[in-house]
Amino acid sequence: MSLDISAVTFNSAQPHRLAHFWAEALGAQVVDGGNGYLHVRAAGMLIIVQSAPEHTSGNPTDVHLDLRADDRVLEAQRLVGLGATLLTERSDSHGTWSVLTDPDEREFCIG
Repeated sequence: MSLDISAVTFNSAQPHRLAHFWAEALGAQVVDGGNGYLHVRAAGMLIIVQSAPEHTSGNPTDVHLDLRADDRVLEAQRLVGLGATLLTERSDSHGTWSVLTDPDEREFCIG
């Protein structure tokens, strides 16, 4: 059983604006992470800003954790046993990840 925080991800209708805000605020730079993701790395933490055209402020999925696991499927099953809900599995050139919600219906991902 091994689960680590990989990144904090922000959904935004204006991802470039938000990524540059956080980069300036944290004294960092924006880097193109590919697949429409913008990365801001500051103090050892990765912030990912992803495009969410339907995003509205105050949405419970504004911010979510991206978690890293040695065995994604096993960890997703374990967390479902703790009260999470598995929503879907997704893949792109960065890999495959599971999208879940915590007991308060906040999304998070395991890759």
